[in-house]
Amino acid sequence: MKTHYRILVAYDGTAYHGWQIQSVDRSVEGDLTKAAARILNCSPDDLKVQGASRTDSGVHALGQVAHIAYDLDAPRSTWDFVRGLNALTDDDICVVYCEPAPEGFHARHSARGKIYRYKVWNHRFAHPLYGDQQWRVNGPLDLDAMRDAAERLVGEHDFEAFRAADCDAETTVRELRRVEVFQDGPQLTIEVEGTAFLKYMVRIISGTLVDIGAGRHEPAVIDEMFRTGDRGLGGITAPAQGLTLVEVFYPDYPWPGGTPRLGGPWQPS
Repeated sequence: MKTHYRILVAYDGTAYHGWQIQSVDRSVEGDLTKAAARILNCSPDDLKVQGASRTDSGVHALGQVAHIAYDLDAPRSTWDFVRGLNALTDDDICVVYCEPAPEGFHARHSARGKIYRYKVWNHRFAHPLYGDQQWRVNGPLDLDAMRDAAERLVGEHDFEAFRAADCDAETTVRELRRVEVFQDGPQLTIEVEGTAFLKYMVRIISGTLVDIGAGRHEPAVIDEMFRTGDRGLGGITAPAQGLTLVEVFYPDYPWPGGTPRLGGPWQPS
């Protein structure tokens, strides 16, 4: 198949069984594939929607990137195509931008880094509007301890202790460029930037940082997890609903005009 389009997609993952297409359960890739097939008047089997990240069930995205590959004639314009995709998917999916894919571009293999954001609502009462977008944690959290631990995560390490039991990655060595903890009243944000990630890695990092903030672990547990590879030393795997894929980096295939943003200008072509 030839790659025809690169798209940037935002979605609320609450109603979806993750990004990756499923045989039975609903997925973001599955809904986009059905929509693209209707626009192109073909079978879903005749095209491929390939995402940069296989976000888990319940995880959200502001900057998921995908390419759409097929061997058929293209619609009249990218504007027609993106309007069709948004018309044929529910409002919890938004195709933010679309362009002809650069030659050689692959949404997953061409990616050189990602930013994930994890939201924690640190309050005794749940937020009535954002319950599907964050993890509510009751009780005080020590931000200094969390930030101490976050600094220990930065750099190239063996993240064996920070992956799911069924993760099938061949190597567990990853490089994190930045791990930061921000506070805005009861809203805590854990932002993680790295070259690549293991299954549940950001959720395990987030759960461990929260456990450290709650005093159940010391910041030095991060060093011990790196040394031993023992998942049991860390905190819980934080719930999926607090996690959002914010951005995927393509330095070899830059977006014209910079990375598109939800709510940014859209220029029909």
